[in-house]
This record gives sequence, structure tokens and C-alpha cells, in this order.
Amino acid sequence: MQPLDGTVASGPKLLQLKDILRAELIAILDTIRGAKALVLDKDLSGALSAVVEFAVLKEHGVEKIFLLETGVGDAPVQGVVYLVQGQVSKLRAVASQVRALSGCEQAVQVVPRRTLLSERVLEEEGVLGDVRLGEFRLDAVPLAEDVVSLEQPGLFKALHVDGDFSGVHGVARGLMRLQGLWGFFPRLVGKGDYAQVLAQSLKRMRAEATSGAGAMSNMFDAAVILDRAADLSTPLLTQLTYEGLLSEVFGITNGAVATGENSRSRVNVRGDDAVYTAIRDAGFADVGAALSAMTQQLQTTYESRHSARTVQEIRRFVGRLSGLQAEHQSLKTHVTLAETVQKRTQTDDFAATLEIEQTLVGGDDLHTGQRAYIDRILALADPHAYVPGVSSERQAPPPAAAPNSLHKILRLLCLSALWRGSSLKQKQYDAWYDEIIAAFGHHHTITLANLARAGLLPSSTRNNDSASANGLGFLRRSLNLVVADDADDVAYAYAGYVPLLVRLVQILAQDPAVHSPASNRYAALLRPLDRTRPSREMQQPGGGIRGGWAGWEDVLSAIPGASFDETQVPPSALNRSEKALGDKPPATLVVFVGGCTSAEISALRRLSQLHGHRYVVATTEVLNGNALLDPLIQHK
Repeated sequence: MQPLDGTVASGPKLLQLKDILRAELIAILDTIRGAKALVLDKDLSGALSAVVEFAVLKEHGVEKIFLLETGVGDAPVQGVVYLVQGQVSKLRAVASQVRALSGCEQAVQVVPRRTLLSERVLEEEGVLGDVRLGEFRLDAVPLAEDVVSLEQPGLFKALHVDGDFSGVHGVARGLMRLQGLWGFFPRLVGKGDYAQVLAQSLKRMRAEATSGAGAMSNMFDAAVILDRAADLSTPLLTQLTYEGLLSEVFGITNGAVATGENSRSRVNVRGDDAVYTAIRDAGFADVGAALSAMTQQLQTTYESRHSARTVQEIRRFVGRLSGLQAEHQSLKTHVTLAETVQKRTQTDDFAATLEIEQTLVGGDDLHTGQRAYIDRILALADPHAYVPGVSSERQAPPPAAAPNSLHKILRLLCLSALWRGSSLKQKQYDAWYDEIIAAFGHHHTITLANLARAGLLPSSTRNNDSASANGLGFLRRSLNLVVADDADDVAYAYAGYVPLLVRLVQILAQDPAVHSPASNRYAALLRPLDRTRPSREMQQPGGGIRGGWAGWEDVLSAIPGASFDETQVPPSALNRSEKALGDKPPATLVVFVGGCTSAEISALRRLSQLHGHRYVVATTEVLNGNALLDPLIQHK
């Protein structure tokens, strides 16, 4: 399969969000004249670095940046701007520093919004009158030309364990920013209880909005809103794209890979690197050939300098030289990263984990050797293991075999419980439960309770959820989730398994891979699974949201959460808009409430190529299985 090049239909230019956020931040900084210090919540540092460079901050008076946790200390400052999230503990830390620096001008900017709670905390601390209190809406950060982060990490736990859905309001505000730029989404369609809550919030905000939000979008045909809880299995699987494996081996935080033990050892993996953009979505087996081809092309370009004869030809080559040098450095970096990833993929540990995952999603029972492997990693559990995508400390280089962390073990156990359900014997479940407590500590009874509450680790004796084992088996067959090795199928991102939420997008697009009468789907359930059969008729669907959920009630009932399909305009206006667009296909916004993986994004990019239509991703965070589980884990 050829690496994806990102060539899809035209659509919104998400990177202009960076310019907007930068301008808003500059306006905040300029409220305090002269030299100033920026005190930054460390949880915002990564997102801020994706928006603005230090050189720009320096141009607007920022001489030094301090973390909120350490504060300014004894450093002389004339003014201070605090950028901080709205948690009570962080606001109290700000108040303490404001009191210590009472002689200078200070501004507190709450991210992503100023609330009554933030005012009350600062008032109770006695500093509200000493600062300029405002907000910085860091709620829609572009990570690539087709991906925007809505900056709500940990939202899955807040929704499904804590019962706190205040974060949905922040997600809605981020999407309202998009609607303010490109018009409101004509249609809201989705799956999941909190996806529906978000859709209702969007409709309410639009009704309350002023005239600026009145135009219907000529860029987006719809917003497809998907709750992470509708598919808990996919994030637990090992991602097999290049970017996905970087996430699994190194961890990707705010668009950067930590490759060493110090903060300087970081590699940016954002859309502004041409080499990375060319290989990020490729299956890892294709990455070596792609890097080799780019290296040869670069060498050919360098050699072309010998054929330059005229001054103009020499000048053209010199003009390209800096770009060639940057490409050369990027190639060296990604060759090194790919070699490290390859070492991981060649270990017996990696093969055993992948085999267990494919056995489970294929609908088979674990054999004796696979169960023995799980028992072995439990016996060799390492409570202090480095966890990519989660651990704040860095490790260089990553070990060849993945450490036996709690996260690694829980990913396999949760997958087993989700896919096997009642066929997972209670005796086996209880044994694993006891071994986790023995290996990692009694406080993890809370961890296991959180996993159960979130639906990730249902006990076989309580497994009555239609979306668990029996439901997933039905979905695997009816939606053709396990396919043969097909270069034109989105299953490549997980080595033959199609992410369920991506299949839901294909349903709405009437993709031939899944779009068939219910009678045909039921007939498929009665015949043995044939993994050699082509996964689709080679047709070229038009792309975009062409259909709805009608006729798919059997499938939707096997997936947890509400289904909805609503319009924000009368049908007649929607029809007129579609006629006005003519042959130009609009984009579709795919919103993930609770996060999505890099491999799911790659699958949607593959779908963009297949459909000739642009699928733009807005997600509360980009995560891997470790990052999904970590907020649910009770840390000491």
C-alpha cells in the first residue's frame, strides 16, 4: 500500500486557527506594557507551543517563562501574565504568587474560559482586585491540516466515571469557534449518549448566538459526533501505522515525541514536516521503502548541483538548499525513530501481544499459550515501568520489549473481557483480579472498580451489556470489521481490523464496504467467516454524509448510547445548499468525544482518499490505550 499523501478534496484551512489563537494571545500579552514574565500551567505548555513560538512572545515583551509549579521566585519582574486552567488548586497557587508579587502589574487568564468559580476563588484568596482577570480560549488547537484538538484530556473519565459533563460545554465552545469561521453545520448526526448531549449544546448555543453565527456552512456538510464509549475496544489495540507506533513506543504529547531524558530531546511530529506528513499514516511495513525512496530522491536533487551551468541555475539550487538541509535532517531523525520502532516490532513480546489482540477481535478463544503469556506478564509485573503517552519522566532509548506495566496488562484484560464476555470464565477473571492486586497494590481495587464503571472491564457474571461480547461479535460480522489484507480498506491501520467508529462514518457515507440491505447482513451471520473474501466491491462512493441511520437499527442497538440525526436548518434550505454546491464536495467534520487514536485518524485519511472527500477530525484528545486507561487508574 502506498503511503498516504493527504491529497483530498478542498475544505476548510484549519491551520488558520493557529493565527487566530496567536493573535488572541498577543492581545492578552499587550494588556501589560513593557517587559513581563509569563507564568504557565505546565498542562498548557504543549498546546501553547503548537500555537506560538517563543520569538513571537519575546517580541511582545515576554522575557522569561516560568511554570506555575515553581513560580517566579526571586526573579525581578515588572509585570506578570498567568495562563492557567480553572481548577481550584491551580487558582489558589496563582493567588499565592500574586500576593508575593504585589508590587507589579499582573493579569490572570483562565483557560479555556473564565467562570464564576474562578472569580470566587480569587476573591476568597483576597487577590481579585489586584489582577486583571480574563480568559484565553485555547479550545481549538490545530494539530495538522485536517485535525483539531478540542483540548479536553481526561474527558472520558469525567463523563463515564465521575458523572461530570461540564467538559462538554468546553467542547461545544470549541466547535462553535469552527462554526463562527465556516458557518454552522447543516446536520448533526452521531452515536452515543454524550455525543447527543454535545449536539444539544451546539443547537442551544447557536440559538443563543448573535448574528455572526447565522450563515450555513459551505465547507462542512455535517458534523458526525461519536462518543468514545460507543467503541472501547479500538483504543486498547496496538496501532500499526507509523504515527500510531510512535505513540505506542515513545508516546506523543502535544505533537512531540520524547526521544531522550531531557526536555531538549523532543521531535515535533506535526503537519509542517514534509517527510513526516508523507509517512505518518503508512502501515509500518511500508515506512522503510518510503524513507528509502525519499533518501534517493534527495540524493538525486543534491547531485543536480553538478549540472548547474548558468548563474540562474546555481541561484535556484542555492535557494532550495536550506529546504534540502531541513529535509535531510528530518530523514535522519525518522530513520532513527523507525529503527527503534522496528526493534520493538521484532520482539516476541510484540508478536505475542498482537496475536492475542487478533485472536480476540477475530472471535476466537485464547489458547493455552496465550493465557500463559498473560499469566507470565502478570507474574513479572513492574509497578514502576515507563508508560509511553503517560509517564512524565522520559526514557532513552525505549527498551526493545514493552515493559510489563499495569497499563499493558489492563489493555489485554479489558480486551478479553469486552470480546469474550460470558465465555471468559469467572474463575479466570477472579484470578487476574487477585494477581493485579497482589502485583500492584490494594489501592487498585479502585482502579478495577473505575474500569468496570466505565464499561471497560465487565465481570462475566454481570455481563448483560448487548455491546460487549455478543454485541461485538454481531458487529464484527455485520459490519465486516475483520477483513483480508486489502490495501484499499481502512483496516490497514490495525492489521485487518476496522475501527468501529470509522465504520459508522462509512455507513453514513453509504460506502460499499458496509452498505448493504439488512437481509444480506443477516445472511452473512449464517455463513463461516471468510477472511480471504475481498472486503468490498471496488466502487467509488461520492463521500460525505449521503445517508442516515435508517435501515441500520439492528447494528445501532448493539452499540451503547443514543443515536441521533438532526438538522439545524429546514430540509428545503438544506436541499438548496446542496444544489448550490454543485460538484464541489464539502468536508465532513468527525468529532470524537472522549478522544481518538492516531490510527483512527489515519483510517479516516484513507477514507478521504477512497471517497474523494475530506474528513476533518475534531477530537478532545489524541490518545493511545495507555492514555485512555491512565485517568481511571488510582495512583498513590
